[in-house]
Amino acid sequence: MTKAIPHSFGAAVLAVALTFTVSSAGVTAAPQALTPTWTVPMSGVATGTGHLIAQHVQVGWTMNCDTVEAKVMAHHGSGMTGDGVVAITSIAFAPTGGTCEGPLGVTMDVTADSVPLKFDAKAYDPRTGVVAGRVSGVAVTVESSDGCVLTVTGQADATYDNNSGTIALDDRDHLRIATVTPACASAALKAGDSVTVEGSFDLTPAGVITSP
Repeated sequence: MTKAIPHSFGAAVLAVALTFTVSSAGVTAAPQALTPTWTVPMSGVATGTGHLIAQHVQVGWTMNCDTVEAKVMAHHGSGMTGDGVVAITSIAFAPTGGTCEGPLGVTMDVTADSVPLKFDAKAYDPRTGVVAGRVSGVAVTVESSDGCVLTVTGQADATYDNNSGTIALDDRDHLRIATVTPACASAALKAGDSVTVEGSFDLTPAGVITSP
């Protein structure tokens, strides 16, 4: 035998149900953020010269490359996605007359294992003319004079300044040591360790990247 639901209780349930239905009908999905598009008025090849400093986070040793040279190619167009808007087609970490040095006078030979690297544009500040992005596809081999050989992979936060034509790297959390040889054990270097990087490259001739 079922009990009759008191009128006042049933009315309350109905009111709640109606309120929920009306409220739910009024909810709309938040609009999707638009992906920015990019404009590069000129295409061509530029030469970048600068320096690079990398640091092993867990151990604290630092590698300083006092001269780095790169070839950079911009893709002309408008309405483009930011991925690979600029390609770094070659890079030399210690060209003739340059060195990469580590702690205690250890010298290091650094080679890019994968080119081109890509500069992926992410955001643009028209007030300053600075494009924020990242350099993706990083894969380098570092061979030191003490016999240690390791590889580093990942991506690096970067900016491009339209006013100065400078690509600046400043990354704290996106590069990792991928492999190490047994000779690296004496320096306590292990696969999975973090590497930070900072540096800058002045492009000649300088180009312009804007959004939209």
